Amino acid sequence: MPNDDGLKIITAGELMETQLIPQHQIVDEFLPAGTYILFGDPKIGKSFLVTQLCWNVSEGKPFLEHETQRADVLYLALEDTDVRLQGRLHRMFGVDWQGERLHLAFQTNWQGDELIQRLRDFVFEYPDTRLIVIDTLLRARANTSGNSSYADDYTDIQPFKEFADTYNLALVLVHHARKKKDGTNPFDWMSGTNGLHGAADGAFILYRDKGEILLDSTGRDFPPRRFVLRFSKSICQWELVRKDQHDFEEVPAPLLDWIDAIVLDFWKGTATQLLENLKEVSPELTWLPNQLTKKLNVLTARLEQEKGIRYRCSRNKERRLLTFERIPSNPK
Repeated sequence: MPNDDGLKIITAGELMETQLIPQHQIVDEFLPAGTYILFGDPKIGKSFLVTQLCWNVSEGKPFLEHETQRADVLYLALEDTDVRLQGRLHRMFGVDWQGERLHLAFQTNWQGDELIQRLRDFVFEYPDTRLIVIDTLLRARANTSGNSSYADDYTDIQPFKEFADTYNLALVLVHHARKKKDGTNPFDWMSGTNGLHGAADGAFILYRDKGEILLDSTGRDFPPRRFVLRFSKSICQWELVRKDQHDFEEVPAPLLDWIDAIVLDFWKGTATQLLENLKEVSPELTWLPNQLTKKLNVLTARLEQEKGIRYRCSRNKERRLLTFERIPSNPK
C-alpha cells in the first residue's frame, strides 16, 4: 500500500504472487531494454557500430551473430551530417533496402528534459520503437560544461533511464573514454564520474588491446561479457570473431521443459488443470496450484527466451487463468 508520500510498499509474498512482464530483448542475449552507455576512444569505430546496430534492428537482421527483434529505431546522429551518414549507410549496406523503420535526426537544440519530451512524442507516433541511439551523450545531456560531480552525472542520466524504463525500449548513449586511462578495469576509463555508470543499466566499451578490438559489456541484467571483433573494410561493418567469456548459466528449471512438452500452439486453463497436464509428463509432482503460479511468475522471461512460449496470467471474478502461446517464429 502507498504511504503519504506515494511510496509503494508491498510484501515479499505479494511480489512473488505478481507476474512481471519481461523486458524486450532488442538483440537476443546482448541488448535488453534499458539505458546503456557505449564509450571508447575517438575514431575507433563507435559510430559504425551503432549505425550497424540501428540498421540491423530496423531490418530484423542479426547483429554480431545475435538475433534481433525487428522494430522502429531512432538514431540521433548529432555529430554527423546527412551527407556523411548517407555515405556511411551506402558503404555498409548498399541501396537495396527501404529503410522505412530507421528514423534519423542530425541536429537539435534540445537537451535534457526537453529532448526527452521530444523522444516521448516520437514513441507516441511510432509505438513499435524499441531502440533509440543518441550519438553523442555530450550533445544530449543537460549539463554540457564538462565539469561534473557524481551527483551531476547521475542526475543527467536518470531521466533517460526513466524514459527507457517507461517505454520498455533500449536507449544507447554514445560517449568518450578518458585520454588518460588509469587502472586495469576498462570501465574505469569512461569520461566523467562513476555517476554515469551508476545511473545507467549497463555499459559497453570498444577498445584495442594486444592487437585485438574488444567490446566488453557489463550490466544489471546480464553478467560481464567480452566480444572480440574485427572491422571488415570491404563492407565497413563489424564482425564477431569470438566470445572470450561464457554467458551466465541459468539454474536448471525442469518446468520449462514440461511446459514445452504440453504446449503445442496454445493452452489456456487454471493452475489446477495445468498441474493435471504436467503430472502426465512428470508424475512425481506434488506442487499446489499456488506454488505452480509463483514458479511460473519467476520463469516468465525464460519461457519466452528459451522455449519461445509467451505466458500470461489473468484473473476474472471467478478464477485465475493461465495462458500459454507459442510465438510463431519459434514453431514446435
